[in-house]
Amino acid sequence: MKIQYRLIAILFLLCAIGIDSFAQHNTSLELENKLDNALLQKAIEENVSALLTDLNTAYVEEKVPQLHGNYISKDARTSVLAMWETSRFYCVESWMMEKCLNSATGYQVRNIPVFMKEANDQLDLVIGLDASGVINDVHVALEVQQYMSVIDANISVTDLRRRQVILDFVENFRTAYNRKDIDFLRQVYSDDALIITGKVVKQQTGSDQVLKSLGEEKVIYQTQTKQEYLTKLSQVFANNEYVNILFDEIEISQHPKWDEIYGVAFKQDWNTSRYSDSGYVFLMIDFKDEANPIIHVRTWQPEKYNGKVMPKEERFDLGAFEIVN
Repeated sequence: MKIQYRLIAILFLLCAIGIDSFAQHNTSLELENKLDNALLQKAIEENVSALLTDLNTAYVEEKVPQLHGNYISKDARTSVLAMWETSRFYCVESWMMEKCLNSATGYQVRNIPVFMKEANDQLDLVIGLDASGVINDVHVALEVQQYMSVIDANISVTDLRRRQVILDFVENFRTAYNRKDIDFLRQVYSDDALIITGKVVKQQTGSDQVLKSLGEEKVIYQTQTKQEYLTKLSQVFANNEYVNILFDEIEISQHPKWDEIYGVAFKQDWNTSRYSDSGYVFLMIDFKDEANPIIHVRTWQPEKYNGKVMPKEERFDLGAFEIVN
């Protein structure tokens, strides 16, 4: 009789869990810090909660989220749907307490954990909001420690704000690849952008040195125009179900002569349904117009050759390029 009661109890528990997980589409956000404007705080909490709940519902019901509410702008909705087309996702938490941060253009709520189905990976989102609490930006976040290490390296209030702008751009730049947004990338690369990619090859030697040089490698570089690069990238986007890239080891440097020119270097892990690699990327970005930054140089170098990590002194940086006024 005890076994029977225990079995009934287990079945009841399983049914309860199943019902609860089916019904639990809602995700609620509560702000950890209190804002001076109570109405704004309420709007941010409600709007972020509404977005995440709509995404969860669409995920469970296997449909495209509509996102027609007044809680989200047209541009943000377009961005979310582009991400959704690459990989459906849902928030892994039913309740969260996160800080609301001031950003260069309004407010941000960071560290929103989501699971990307096609990429089979968990990522964090950044949700940006305007002065009235309407969601106007959604993108994939940099890893928390990476983000804070760059922010904490500021040397002045002005520099801190510029670092926020740069990091926002880098996060949106990364997300553009995740959502296969070729139009965004076409806008941020200058028309005369220099694209450099490296490739590891075996060194060719004479027969008398074959044994001596066996296994030695070198990196050769190829340049592309903006159009050549974007054409090849469009083909990659079309041939892969998803594109998931990660940035790490981010470093920001300012040009010693041109204050609006910054170098951003980072390690990139590239993962698609057909190909994966790791390498070092360098971007030379012009922030003269902060609302519309322009990339003048993009380089990619393999992480390793000859079995060793590429030395830092061999990686591209601002000093490798001359700016002609």
